[in-house]
Amino acid sequence: MKKILISAAVALLIILFKPLGMDLNQSILIAGLTLTIIWWTTNIVDKTYASVFLLAVFVIFGKTPLVSVFHFPLSETFIMLIFSFLFSQGISNSKLADKLLQPILLKQAKSLPRLLVSIFVIQIAMIFIIPQPFSRVIILSIVLTEFFNKINLEDRTKEVLLFWLYASSVHVNMLMIRGDIILNNALMTIAGNPLNESTWMQYMLIPSFLFYLMVVAGFLFVFRKDLKRYHVKKDSMEIHFDKLDRKEKIQLIIIASVVIAWALESIHGISGTIIVVTGTLVMFALKWLERRDLKTVNIKLLIFLTAAFSIGNVLKTSGTADVLFSGFINMFPKEFNFYYVFLIFATSAGLHMVFGSNMTTLSVVIPGLLTIGSGLVKTEIIMFIIYFSVCSHYVLPFHNVIMMIGEGNKQYRPETLLKFAPALTGIVTISILFIYMNWWRLAGLL
Repeated sequence: MKKILISAAVALLIILFKPLGMDLNQSILIAGLTLTIIWWTTNIVDKTYASVFLLAVFVIFGKTPLVSVFHFPLSETFIMLIFSFLFSQGISNSKLADKLLQPILLKQAKSLPRLLVSIFVIQIAMIFIIPQPFSRVIILSIVLTEFFNKINLEDRTKEVLLFWLYASSVHVNMLMIRGDIILNNALMTIAGNPLNESTWMQYMLIPSFLFYLMVVAGFLFVFRKDLKRYHVKKDSMEIHFDKLDRKEKIQLIIIASVVIAWALESIHGISGTIIVVTGTLVMFALKWLERRDLKTVNIKLLIFLTAAFSIGNVLKTSGTADVLFSGFINMFPKEFNFYYVFLIFATSAGLHMVFGSNMTTLSVVIPGLLTIGSGLVKTEIIMFIIYFSVCSHYVLPFHNVIMMIGEGNKQYRPETLLKFAPALTGIVTISILFIYMNWWRLAGLL
């Protein structure tokens, strides 16, 4: 209760002093947002209750149409996300991932380089098969844990490689929109700048792959002693390709049909949402999914996302974003240059270290920095600089949901992440300043 009262006092001071020349409504909005961010970050108030509180403040004081405040639950992305939870659960229920991937790992992952390549290839393939990023990494962690147990891998080496599964998932998910349908769609929604898959890949695929290779190199260097212990004993290499029964063949056909139809969306024009919804309904019809699986839809996450997505619209419509970031305008140069990029990076990455949540940071940072940079450079450039600065960098597990999943499942310790963090910080800084910016210039995007 004491912490709640202290956080409330901070919000009250903002309302009383109306900083930066805000009017009463704007100061209430910032006070409510500040209070909610404190609650989200510290967990002194349940994240769902905090999100509902913020939405109530926005509805009452935001001077924003309700359709803008509740843009997310009225969007196609919302439907896609709900059915992605269910579709991913259906694949998990089938157990096909484990049955099909175990023989592949036993055959291909005979050395460390081949293991890392196998993980990367499987992660890319699974993006098209399991749309929900959290379900995807959980399923892959189960498959890898089983594999490591079969080859009798030492505990420390197992921990480091499971850490890599989660870390690499974060970076692989940046390559395309569907890599993380939650975060990547959130980015575009908050920025008010929807992109198709081909445009996203034009900006992000090549530089993100080069960045990924640098992260691999950093991982191999930091954990070189532990990784030297990776080896596969010959007696653990008995490969069994069990035949699929009739039910499993039908399941595989359904999954493959959805994957192919979704991959060819740009050709046939049928929305990926319709495809995933249809595939999910077929799973229910065949009793592959049941009523109890509805609980896999994370209602608390949906409420949180609704609140997070509303921040940008409310701050813009109420004029609060202009007032809030007016004091920062003079810090930025009048032209888009190296120093400008570094300021965006430092601001975004720094606030991310404080807020923790990628979604919260994007919701707060994007409206202001887009306003400051308006007219200087394409919106996509600023949007992706912020995205990369926030989503590619983590020091503690709470800086990324995927990293939290791995640590929460006790598959790696925070100390392992902290050991890797300095190298990652250096790689992220070098990459945004030299790899991404040079690629955008080379490709004529900047």
